[in-house]
Amino acid sequence: MTGAAARAGLSRRAAALVALAAFATLAPAMAPSSASARTSAPIEAVPSRVVLISVPSLGWDDVTPAAMPTLARLADRGAVGALSVKTIGRRTAAAEAYATIGAGSRATAPPGAGSSGRAVDEALPSGRTAGAQAIADGRDPGGAAVVVLGTDAVIAANADQHRGTRLGALGQALRQHGWDTAVVANHDGPDGVDRSAALAVATRAGRIDHGSVAPTLVAAGSGNLPRTDAGELARAVAVLPERHTVAVVEVGDVAWVDAADGSSATRREAVEAADAAITAVEAELGPDDLVLVVSPTAPEAQEQPTPFVLAGPGVAPGLALSATTRKAGYVTLSDLAATILDRVGASVPTWMDGTPITVSARSTSGADRLADRRAAIAETRFVDRSAGIFLVTLPIVFASWALLALLAAVLPLGRSAPAARGFVRWIGLGIAVVPTLTFLVGALTVGRWGQPRWSAVVWSLAALLGAGAWLLRPPDRAPVAVAALVGAVPVVDLLTGGRLQFDTALGNSPTVAGRFAGIGNLAFGLLAAATVVLAVAAWRAVEGRWEGRPALLAAGAVFAVAIVVDGAPGIGADVGGVLTLGPVAAITLWVLAGRRVSWGCLLGAGVAALAMLGGLSALDLARPEASQTHLGRLARRAIDGGVVTDVLVRKADAALGSFVRSSLVWIVICTVLLGGLLWAFARPAVQRLTARPLARPLLLGAGLLAVLGGVLNDSGVMVPAMMATVFVPAAVHLLLAPDGPIATPGPPPGPPPGSGLVSDPAPGRP
Repeated sequence: MTGAAARAGLSRRAAALVALAAFATLAPAMAPSSASARTSAPIEAVPSRVVLISVPSLGWDDVTPAAMPTLARLADRGAVGALSVKTIGRRTAAAEAYATIGAGSRATAPPGAGSSGRAVDEALPSGRTAGAQAIADGRDPGGAAVVVLGTDAVIAANADQHRGTRLGALGQALRQHGWDTAVVANHDGPDGVDRSAALAVATRAGRIDHGSVAPTLVAAGSGNLPRTDAGELARAVAVLPERHTVAVVEVGDVAWVDAADGSSATRREAVEAADAAITAVEAELGPDDLVLVVSPTAPEAQEQPTPFVLAGPGVAPGLALSATTRKAGYVTLSDLAATILDRVGASVPTWMDGTPITVSARSTSGADRLADRRAAIAETRFVDRSAGIFLVTLPIVFASWALLALLAAVLPLGRSAPAARGFVRWIGLGIAVVPTLTFLVGALTVGRWGQPRWSAVVWSLAALLGAGAWLLRPPDRAPVAVAALVGAVPVVDLLTGGRLQFDTALGNSPTVAGRFAGIGNLAFGLLAAATVVLAVAAWRAVEGRWEGRPALLAAGAVFAVAIVVDGAPGIGADVGGVLTLGPVAAITLWVLAGRRVSWGCLLGAGVAALAMLGGLSALDLARPEASQTHLGRLARRAIDGGVVTDVLVRKADAALGSFVRSSLVWIVICTVLLGGLLWAFARPAVQRLTARPLARPLLLGAGLLAVLGGVLNDSGVMVPAMMATVFVPAAVHLLLAPDGPIATPGPPPGPPPGSGLVSDPAPGRP
């Protein structure tokens, strides 16, 4: 067999291997996800009524069988979940929460919106009744029992959010379906009037058919704080229509104590009073009524997911989940409207972000499932605190290390130079792996460790792994080894369910609720940077043995696996990641093939990325609706004529805002300063490093990756910051290596062919 024939055979075998790898990676994406019918039981029975019992400020620490026996009993025959109450701001106020429930999408509310729910015959300070004021505002109450005044202000506040939020969408859809709405609430406390619960079921015009917001629902309690009058509450519920009604019943006891910063004993009394109120409401309900117990706002102490229980006809005992979260045991405020509409048989509008809640069947008792969620949210609170500390600590460590790297590169260190530069290289390699270690540590239950121990474990492991990479010879192998670890962790994790992507320090947080499944933006930054390094290393390793196509196929296989894992709907489901990594892969392979980059090449790479995105969207749309990710839902909204530009504007605004809100911006600033100062004070060494053959595709790939990653992801500057933790230590390691550009006056001899990342190629090769 001739050499050309052998190379052709190798090319065909390599292409087959790439195709096989792509198929093996896509197979899990084409299978139903954890939210599909195979693992969850949809709720199908149509109830007589839907009653949403709201207990604002109730936290998971409050929910124990002793303090809330009625809630535990409801959980025993229904579904339990942690409710993400994130709306738009850093903390969710009651009016924002109820507006979000009523819109089925994240909403905001201006100050004063909470006082606008009034009985139609209630006298206002102006002397008019609420009904007369509604008429004066151009809104005919038309026989409503309760009106919400000032809805125009809430609508205007949401118009600037670019979310397509439609206030009153739930109430409007119920009215069109022939169902009535009702509210039984009086959250009035020592601080004034609060009737914001009315926003949950009011129509866009502010109408609610039945109910009461009368002061008689509140009685005097201990500690000079009000208490819900359980008897009056029960009587108000008893007079509601028994069929085709969706009612919101608010119990304000815990929120009153929370606002007054009451003692733990007073809070426990309030929790017990709230459970007694739930008991009184449940006694007035029939067996065909669907009950949702929710806490629409978190305790004042800390923003966090709150308790959620769903019980009634057709609800199997288990954990609540939705296509929004794709995580058993987690739902969102936006899901409540979609669930109510789905349960009463009405269609869910495409502009609603929420999706109907289903149940992942579990045979454990309700008390056990409540205890399980309580432990999970305790872990979430610890991880959120750890993430906050880590995101401040990492830029400080990175900046300090960058200063040491600059000094080691430009100062005449004499005999101490090898030790000093070796120390800098070791610390840099540790920094490169420490973000990945936050994911790996997430496989353990770390809440009981305490913050100092968590930090000590993460940074100590990083130091050990950095030392292990530092010992590799030749030095070129260290960046490849680090990239292999950084890239392998998210790939293996996503292919096995993505456990490490959820509720970890740099992963998807149920508190922030940006996403619950798939790959997060910070993890994508790490994966993308590692992919570029590994693709170039794979090209070099194969090119050292066979010329031509096999080397490009090897690099292309690395990119293909990363893109599929990152973008496939059932795996990473990352829109911005595909649009970022696709063009970078095309340009890097183009340069590795020895070709010049032109504007036409860049345009072609962008078109190819959009084509991949279209294919992944089609794949997601072909899956069951309950299994579809945000990618499929966005595509479906576009097909149905929905406004997609709002999504793009909102994400662009979030990306720009990250430059002033995220501490990780300092990593990017330090990277730019380090590069500029090295060019100014150590230019010959930098030129020798960048003159090496593989430096060009690496630099081009890294630069394009950082720009696109920051522009196309709503985490903005945080994405290139994560990329910098991989690229910058690798470059400094090679710059300060014993046989690197700093140590030699001329071009280095280089290790044997195929042994390193940036070694010189064999004669005659590009």
